[in-house]
Amino acid sequence: MAYAGLSGQALYALAGERAASMGWRLNHAIKGHRVSDFPHALHKGGDLGALETRPAAGLWILEIQLAHPSEPFGAFYEDLLDLAPTA
Repeated sequence: MAYAGLSGQALYALAGERAASMGWRLNHAIKGHRVSDFPHALHKGGDLGALETRPAAGLWILEIQLAHPSEPFGAFYEDLLDLAPTA
């Protein structure tokens, strides 16, 4: 995967650049998080978009929220990332 090894900050910076290149705005306030013990609100393992290093191995939720630059609508995407340990 071309994005493997990116820090969380670099991943969201890239998402912001890609969104801007298509005329959209990335909502930087919404950042994914590590999946931990249930419930996530009590045991959340950190914000993906705030990490200055490659995310640790485990399950992470990638959250992307886009806003139209002038209209009151946007889009939301969420996916589960299964990051393997680094060698």
